Amino acid sequence: MTLLDTIGESSTNAANSENSNTLNSTNAQSSRNASSSTNNSSSTNASEMYRLFVGIQLPQDVQRELDIWKESIQKVLPFQKWTHPQDVHVTLSFLGDTSAETAEALAADLRQLAAAALPLTLHAEGLGVFGPPAAPSILWAGLAGDLDALAALQREVAGVCARHGFPAEARAYRPHLTLARRYRTAAGPFKRSALAAVGAPAGGWPVWRVEDIVLYRSHLGRQPAYEPLGVFPFEA
Repeated sequence: MTLLDTIGESSTNAANSENSNTLNSTNAQSSRNASSSTNNSSSTNASEMYRLFVGIQLPQDVQRELDIWKESIQKVLPFQKWTHPQDVHVTLSFLGDTSAETAEALAADLRQLAAAALPLTLHAEGLGVFGPPAAPSILWAGLAGDLDALAALQREVAGVCARHGFPAEARAYRPHLTLARRYRTAAGPFKRSALAAVGAPAGGWPVWRVEDIVLYRSHLGRQPAYEPLGVFPFEA
């Protein structure tokens, strides 16, 4: 099954369900509706847009470790929306809305890029915020480890994405893990001293080995919100 097949699977299932319901009417009407449904499904799959980005996934044990720690700090850092454990990731390149065809072509190049890349090691370290000082919009954990290798990987991914019509961001790359969004202003003005008061997880900041990159699709209003469309392993 190709990436395009995977992307179009939900649309195809919906079309099949619609066709089955249509068969309850007359034979002639059923034939016309089935033909129309197939054509519409094909058109939808070709034209529907997907919100995509390229990132690095965290191993499940690191996801669990961070999730347990996040639950213990939510009273000290009262943000409104905490990231689902499966959605915590390192962004390499945000793409935005694109077609399934473009996504499949991009996936082929990302797979080739990853096959030539070497594994690297990262670990979370320290907390920070983005946004207004009194009411930050993002709570994040910083990264340490093989940051030079990570930056080089990000440049290569951005270069591949640019060849498919996705220009690189003008701002400098700042890798991080988004932990929560929207500080609760009802709790009073945010104080940066709260970040230092939280400290690290009980077992220390988690360390993990990066051995692949992922092409993700974003789903609004769903948890987890990010669906891996393709996982591309590094050189063994």
